[in-house]
Amino acid sequence: MNNTPAHTYRNWFLLGLLVQLIAAWFSVGYHQPDEHFQVLEFCNYKLSHSSAKDLAWEFQAQCRPALQPFIAWCLCRFLEITGTYNPFIAAFLLRLSMGILTWWVTCRMLLLLLPEMVTQKGKQALVFCSFFLWFVPYIGVRFSAENFSGLLFFLALSFLLYIKDSVDKKNTLRLLIAGLFIGFAVFIRLQVALAVIALAASILLYRKWPIRYWVMLLISGVAAIALSVVVDYWFYGQWVFTPYNYFNVNIIQHVAAKFGVTPWWYYITDFIAIGVPPISVVLLPLFFVGLWQKPRHLLSWIAVLFIAGHCFIGHKEMRFLFPVSIAFIFLACTGFDAMMSRYPAKKIYRWAIPLFVSLNIAMLVIRLFMPAQEGMKYFEFLYNFTKKQNTILVSSHDPVYTLVGLKVNFYKPQGLDERIIESTAELSAILHEANGRPVLFLSHEMTPGPLLDGYKTEKVYCILPAWMSRMNFNDWQSRSSIWTIYRVFPK
Repeated sequence: MNNTPAHTYRNWFLLGLLVQLIAAWFSVGYHQPDEHFQVLEFCNYKLSHSSAKDLAWEFQAQCRPALQPFIAWCLCRFLEITGTYNPFIAAFLLRLSMGILTWWVTCRMLLLLLPEMVTQKGKQALVFCSFFLWFVPYIGVRFSAENFSGLLFFLALSFLLYIKDSVDKKNTLRLLIAGLFIGFAVFIRLQVALAVIALAASILLYRKWPIRYWVMLLISGVAAIALSVVVDYWFYGQWVFTPYNYFNVNIIQHVAAKFGVTPWWYYITDFIAIGVPPISVVLLPLFFVGLWQKPRHLLSWIAVLFIAGHCFIGHKEMRFLFPVSIAFIFLACTGFDAMMSRYPAKKIYRWAIPLFVSLNIAMLVIRLFMPAQEGMKYFEFLYNFTKKQNTILVSSHDPVYTLVGLKVNFYKPQGLDERIIESTAELSAILHEANGRPVLFLSHEMTPGPLLDGYKTEKVYCILPAWMSRMNFNDWQSRSSIWTIYRVFPK
């Protein structure tokens, strides 16, 4: 009988892929604005669909690598050439690619790490958490610098861990592939260099590679960096070294600190808060138990140096630790495995484990089917509506296609005329000049609001399902802040 991890957990692996595909479809939008404005808006600029003056400040500072915008640009150009361009399809395909990459890297790492678990429950925990921990699919489909660089690093690591000390022709190919991925990973996200330093130190101490291995890895890594510099030249129009610019602007000039500085223990308290207690309250101690159990393990070195390095950087965000999520999960499951090995028959397991699994699955389902940014669903509706006919979009607040003070040009359809009004008289003038074009009004509430008093309106879109909109107990809709789009007709 075949008892390899791939055979034993085949159905779990396939279900993990399905979960990533679901997340890719539903998790529209971004986790943090950088994921959109420094990838998709940069791509949109190179497509000649928007102006450089609308881009984030990082464009002028030339401190963001262009590799991700280049990938997005290649995809969008292919869709344009084939006559199938749609920004929402392009964004979905990027999320889908990231989900598949996440799944592949996870599978490769699991096949390497599962034999290190002592108990069967430890093995099951590692597979379950690697695929189905509630935040894993959500992070996995993000085409962000943090997630992409982390996946490339662990993909490289999965090749390096297969390298044998004996002479093997495959070692050369593995080293060259790993070097490319490491080079790209560090270029995309400079902080990944912390993980690379931990990797190199661990190999020097415990593996003692021959010099030729290091030379091949270095040559391949430098080649990846050189290619990335060429891509930056394509994007910025001049020779720049964006990792240095990034370090100079954010660390030397302290620009990153302007976005907030927090104490070193921020990551501990923030993980407990946003990791959903009691799930986070269980995972964090298990992570430290795992470090205690395997202090010399490669992933322990990577996790400790990477997290410690970020603790001493003033500006902190939880997304900065996304690149080592695989190491965190492995070490937390190692802690659980150690407990199951030492205390296998504790009565607390009978209710604690089912409770943890149930809460996690509930959170996983919620996170799977929720958009990362609800506003993207409205952008998608407006894009599809405007494709049929040119449209006037009216609102009484800031421009609809603006987020965090920046213009959202990537998703804005060409046939949309956006207007801001302050009075019904202005709305009357717009309806008079519409000349057959539909006039839509975006309300920041579920009710039309006073500006539409006296006008005939038709609700055309709201993110809430229709059955929920019909339930207005205690007039909760009048107090809501849920966007709703109405079509407005002349009086």
